Amino acid sequence: MISERVKAEAAKLREKIRYHNRLYYAEDRTEISDGEYDALMQRLIELESRCPELASEDSPTHRVGSQPLSRFPSILWDPPMLSLDNVFSAEEFGEFDRRIRHELKSEDDPVYSVEPKLDGLAVALIYQDGVLLRAGTRGDGSDGEDVTPNVRTLRSIPLKLSSDLSGNLVVRGEVIFRKNDFQKMNRDRESRGLELFVNPRNAASGSLRQLSSRITATRPLSFIAYGTALWPDGITSQHSLFDFLGRLGIPVNPYNLVCRGAHEVEKAYHKLEQKRDEMPWQIDGVVIKLNEASLQAKMGTLSRYPRWAAAWKFRAEEAVTRLIDIEIQVGRTGKLTPVARLEPVFVGGVTVSSATLHNEDELLRKDVRPGDMVIVRRAGDVIPEVARSLGRSDSKRGKRFEFPVNCPVCRGPVAREEDASAHRCMNPSCPAKLRQSLFHWGARDALDIEGLGSKLSEQLVDKGMVGDVSDLYRLSRPQLASLDRMGGKSADNLLSELRNSLSVNLQRFITGLGIPGIGRTVSGLLSGRFSDLHKLMRADVDEFLAIEGIGPVLADNLYRFFHEKITRDVVNRLLNAGFNPKGSGTDDGDKPLLGLTVVFTGGISIPRSEVRIMAEKAGAKVTGNVSERTDFVVAGPGAGDKLRKARELGLEIISEDEFLRRMIGDGGN
Repeated sequence: MISERVKAEAAKLREKIRYHNRLYYAEDRTEISDGEYDALMQRLIELESRCPELASEDSPTHRVGSQPLSRFPSILWDPPMLSLDNVFSAEEFGEFDRRIRHELKSEDDPVYSVEPKLDGLAVALIYQDGVLLRAGTRGDGSDGEDVTPNVRTLRSIPLKLSSDLSGNLVVRGEVIFRKNDFQKMNRDRESRGLELFVNPRNAASGSLRQLSSRITATRPLSFIAYGTALWPDGITSQHSLFDFLGRLGIPVNPYNLVCRGAHEVEKAYHKLEQKRDEMPWQIDGVVIKLNEASLQAKMGTLSRYPRWAAAWKFRAEEAVTRLIDIEIQVGRTGKLTPVARLEPVFVGGVTVSSATLHNEDELLRKDVRPGDMVIVRRAGDVIPEVARSLGRSDSKRGKRFEFPVNCPVCRGPVAREEDASAHRCMNPSCPAKLRQSLFHWGARDALDIEGLGSKLSEQLVDKGMVGDVSDLYRLSRPQLASLDRMGGKSADNLLSELRNSLSVNLQRFITGLGIPGIGRTVSGLLSGRFSDLHKLMRADVDEFLAIEGIGPVLADNLYRFFHEKITRDVVNRLLNAGFNPKGSGTDDGDKPLLGLTVVFTGGISIPRSEVRIMAEKAGAKVTGNVSERTDFVVAGPGAGDKLRKARELGLEIISEDEFLRRMIGDGGN
């Protein structure tokens, strides 16, 4: 029996969280810090976990995502979600306005709703009796993708409307990234060594259309409503519709305007163009609609466009300048980014003297070369980029830029990741990435050195105590104790952790080196093939290619890492520090699960990361999805979709105890 006090606390927490969501997403303001918000959410999660009866479908805690889908179901739109016709100048909008007045047979200036045109992904939300039922993308206008599980993870979308509402309501709007959320997400991705998103629009589309809603839940998406499929009872204009949606708790754009006649619309267009940089989200124009519902109905629609609305795009924020040179910047994760050095030019409200060229693929596609005249673009919160080359007036272009094979900072080997456009320096001791290398070396999947976090890694590098990964093993107690927030006891604990890490196995050692594309899974394959590090270092490309799961790119990266002097010297210094990591690749007879594919699902008493390593050491390949290629499934309490699919496919399903028996070669007999 849940006490009334606990019920009241849970209800109050839900109310507070919804209130702060609405402040942030609908009113663009905050009253509490991120930490205070997280504390409210954590307390509600704690209460609902302790008392499952408290949980409800509209609880803010139900935004973490669910099991991945194999594909998106279809969702049909009636009436269709139409596109908008475009106008590109005041003269063209004047023609649109004259046609409106002519067909309405009115001499009075029409009243228009002028709305910032958000640059995201069009989505519709279906509410039944005030509760979010389904959601989908626009698709081709009539047939979209049902992305309900993903949309439910967006904090800006109310799962239950704030006013009692009966019947069906279909709200249409745009899923976007707010500028600050997009920048924060990219900073986080950079710190974790992940590819950065180039622009908010593509990132929003890709994030919402993930087959795993758990991935969508990690992306700080927002929703802004711009209309409904059908006019709600009593609503007669766009202006009153926005007021109505706002009262329901659905975010609408606070910059929407009501204008009379073409002259006021043109003034509003220029006003919003001037304000675009200060808006919290990216816009690329304005949408102009007849304000009155009755007049929209009178104008009607064509097969693709409503005849009562148009989109007037802003002029591109571009400028022409000369590209002086192309340089390579090395980021904190070792990623190499080509950067154009430019003759300074004023664009998008700022003076730009450098602009990103993103990666080698973009560099080749745009074919920009030193000395070229180039178009530089800056839109919204996107960093300045070179849009394209105009060549040279004398037709004497320079040579194509060749991407370096060695890091410009340390001269270490550079590798391109498999199935990715990024190039990274392979040297763990490269000064540009040393802080990140130390943090990665101590990470849980690598050497699991407790206490070697990002802050300590920064201190060690900034104070000159560590110039190479192997220098960690030469640190003294007085050195460590002198650092901020360390002291004698913390220094002793870290030294003990470092000593213990010397006995790490080959899989963790390889993972810790941070070779591009070589994570825990591939390191496990290498550990299963080679009995020690010395044999791995002597291997050639063909030996790597013979391992299932390692392709030409990874094989080449591995060979270069262990044969080029700079990176080989790093490994030798670690060996001199006391490492002698061993693999499990000694005898196939010691691998009872050799060649088998295993899936774990449900509650397993052993931590999932550890049981995976156990299975891989025994020769198994561990995957996250059940398929016809799966040999058996280890199912624990609470197993769901994977267990059902395994049964449908007629796969062997075993318990954790049976799995452990097979690990020691009993075969279940």
